Amino acid sequence: MKLGWSDYLSEFFGTAIMMGIGIGAVVFMWSDGSVMAEIIPSAPWRRLATGLLFAGGGTAVVLSPLGQRSGGHLNPAMTFAFWLRGKIGTADALAYGLAQTCGAVLGVLVVMAVAGEAAHTVDLGMTRPGTGYSTTVALAAELMMTFALVFLIFWCVDSRRLARFTPWLAGALIALLVMVEAPISGTSLNPARSLAPAVLMGAFADLWLYFVGPVLGAALAVASYRLIGGERRGTGCAKLHHTDRYPCLFEGCGYRHVPRGTRLFEEGSPSDRAYLIRAGRLEVRKRQPDGQEQVIAELGPGEWVGEMGLLLDLPRSAAVVAVTDLDLDPMTRENFEHLLGTHPEETRKLLRQLATRLHAADQRYPV
Repeated sequence: MKLGWSDYLSEFFGTAIMMGIGIGAVVFMWSDGSVMAEIIPSAPWRRLATGLLFAGGGTAVVLSPLGQRSGGHLNPAMTFAFWLRGKIGTADALAYGLAQTCGAVLGVLVVMAVAGEAAHTVDLGMTRPGTGYSTTVALAAELMMTFALVFLIFWCVDSRRLARFTPWLAGALIALLVMVEAPISGTSLNPARSLAPAVLMGAFADLWLYFVGPVLGAALAVASYRLIGGERRGTGCAKLHHTDRYPCLFEGCGYRHVPRGTRLFEEGSPSDRAYLIRAGRLEVRKRQPDGQEQVIAELGPGEWVGEMGLLLDLPRSAAVVAVTDLDLDPMTRENFEHLLGTHPEETRKLLRQLATRLHAADQRYPV
């Protein structure tokens, strides 16, 4: 278990806030006597407004300190998907699922207390198959929507270019799905989101499909992502929004942001890890007899630094300094050996880099 109570509580309160905003939006837009029926008479546009508020609440939580600490899953199906990918341990995943469920109940309770009878006119925002749609169709809809959401998030968190947009893109997709799909199943995508109002209303008919659909959709997304080779795209982890304020504790996190001027290595220090540069540039500096440091190499995106120390188990032969902000993929010795054994393309890149350095050394110091 790598996570702790602060992470579980962040996920609990984050889910409560998202549900409070989301179910509050449902009440505000759809309760009996709501003025929004006159302001936005078109049902599809009102669904879009509801989706923007619901998804916007989730996006805000992911971007907040709560989401930065916990990773901002807010959904047992999302945590289940990351568990299947090996990005979160079993005990932590179970704790997250419990925190999300309890947080969802708290969020709905707050809406009940504030909105009163208005909240009951929309059954606390319960999800159920729409008029004219069977449970089979609603189940299929929940499966496909969760598949799309999970797959999108995997694609984003594993991409250096898209990672910072993950909360926004996921929120936009959810808002669009609420607009288009809500008449079919209610657009849950989240077992905790459906369970909380059902428990408080004491109505459990068809609730099973809001567990089975999202879980199967998440599992299908994991299998499909592996099938197309998505696991090789990057080393993203289970955190939806990385910042320097809160270090990431998820399994196999491939993210590290290094500010300009940081001394990544010191000459003579132990070699405990290597880095693959995703963005930015750094300098390799060697101390001279007069005590000054001379730049002996400048490295950029796609290049490795610190790999010689891991390969030869030797202390650092030079200092390394970030000359711009850097995005790095850290590799411990164990992960480095695994990468060399299972990713031949990355191994070839590393061998070409080592050969280039040897060639440059031969040119400088010919025999």
